[in-house]
Amino acid sequence: MSQSVDLARAQQRFARRQRLVRWRSWLPWAVGGGLVVLSGLVVWLFYFSSAFAVSGVRISGADTVPVATIEETAAVPTGTPLAKVDLRSIADRVRTIPAVADAQVTRAWPRRIVVVVTERVPVVVVTDGSRYELVDATGTAYRTVPNRPAGLPEAKVTGVRRDVTIHSVVTVSAALPDTLRAQVGSISAASPDSITLNLSSGVKVVWGSADDSARKAEVLSVLMKRQAKVYDVSAPDLPVTKGEKR
Repeated sequence: MSQSVDLARAQQRFARRQRLVRWRSWLPWAVGGGLVVLSGLVVWLFYFSSAFAVSGVRISGADTVPVATIEETAAVPTGTPLAKVDLRSIADRVRTIPAVADAQVTRAWPRRIVVVVTERVPVVVVTDGSRYELVDATGTAYRTVPNRPAGLPEAKVTGVRRDVTIHSVVTVSAALPDTLRAQVGSISAASPDSITLNLSSGVKVVWGSADDSARKAEVLSVLMKRQAKVYDVSAPDLPVTKGEKR
């Protein structure tokens, strides 16, 4: 009787070991299959279902550019799964707005697109005598206004190489010390090589080209210790004054 019981127990133990071996052999397949199903569910949820579809856009950084203009230009595809939205294309479209210097686009889970714009900042207003254009530090003219804005140097630009001349004027304006820039009433430029600063006091500064602008600004600051009607720093190593008071 004892031998029969021991045999039955041994058979049970063997059966359990067999089941365990079979389970261990199937476990990797079961885990792998579960992961595949889970991955498929995640892909469907984020890329094909409407659970995380775009429902709106949030704009920040806009000051002078209307939010409605940015939204229209961005053309965010409402209803598209958020994970499938092409953020680079949206940013590229927003950058086509003349007054926008840059745009960054991100996803705001679960259902929004965020557009952060950096607007251009005017450093000079350019005029040909009939219109005023705001120009930023890159030399880009991005907006025409009917009247001259206060607090910006006015550049009277003429000639055929207008874009190059405007860029040169911006380079010169950026090189001026703040105290001198505040004294500039207007800037005249018929070409990139013939830039003249007209100070509010009536004094003229012949600047020439935008080359060596930092050096010219240093020389001018020393030269202006003498009172004169004209300061010529177009050749900074050989500066000249005219109408100097003695």
